[in-house]
Amino acid sequence: MTIRWGITGCGDVVWKRVAAAIQNDEHSELVSLCRRNLQKLETFCNAFNVARSSTAADDLIADPDIDALYIATPVHLHRPQTIAAAQAGKHVLVEKPMGLTTVECDEMITVCRAADVRLGVAFYRPFYPVIQRITDLVQGGTIGSVLSVSAITSTPFAINPGEDGYWRVLLEKGGGGSLMDVGSHRLELFLRMFGPIAAVKAFCGTVAVDYESENVASLVLQFESGIQGTLQCFFGTDTDQDEFAVLGTKGRLTARPLNEGSLLIERNTERVVEMHPPHQNLNSPLIADFVAAILEHRQPTVTGEHGREVNRIMELAYQNAAGVY
Repeated sequence: MTIRWGITGCGDVVWKRVAAAIQNDEHSELVSLCRRNLQKLETFCNAFNVARSSTAADDLIADPDIDALYIATPVHLHRPQTIAAAQAGKHVLVEKPMGLTTVECDEMITVCRAADVRLGVAFYRPFYPVIQRITDLVQGGTIGSVLSVSAITSTPFAINPGEDGYWRVLLEKGGGGSLMDVGSHRLELFLRMFGPIAAVKAFCGTVAVDYESENVASLVLQFESGIQGTLQCFFGTDTDQDEFAVLGTKGRLTARPLNEGSLLIERNTERVVEMHPPHQNLNSPLIADFVAAILEHRQPTVTGEHGREVNRIMELAYQNAAGVY
């Protein structure tokens, strides 16, 4: 069986990885694309040899020849497009963050469950071999009892008002800034690897730029297990701060850069460097897993419930930073 895909929101990430990941998947076919800008839509269709397209998402949602929808629109559109797609009987893989609020995520989960369609969130780092290696080392006791996990992440974000992607710093459309956009990826890993987070302390601000949303965010996390965590997220750095580290009573594991799969294992005086690079197309394992979930009638690795929990932690962070609690 072949899963026939439509994509709404043909921006940078879809151009770089998502469209090719779907086209290269042996059980997938990219049927139709949607983007509001007709000229850019035609350019995209020509580049990927996709015959069908529309400037209206409703057309793809109503199309009986589409089985699954990849939603890569600004965050404020995730909820309405997911709900409409589910009610039309389509499976949904939605970009991160899942929604603007936890309430929106709950609505998306409820509707998809009622429609008996798969709902996944496009966090692709769980499929990194280096993350699996870190997980195995932690569970095997290589670094003893885990004390803390930390991550630093950033992006240049050299986008001006009116340009594609600027919505990421507009509160009404993106819900937040660097935390929502790049920090959410690391929170997803924190939760997946170390379980529920009980409390959050946060500082979020705008430094050296004029954005509605934060370009600097720092979080301190208390896991239910007792483990502590720290997360720093930045927009506007020339260098790519991409570090993921786990500290234990007997050693430390450091992936830097995480996106390249370089892993430093430290125990006493021993230092070993391993390489566990990700798939050439970072989104390919994500697409393959979601398609398998449809065909095997199971939940995807990154479920709506998991995406919802990431949103909950970010919500707590923004509330704490604003002095709400």
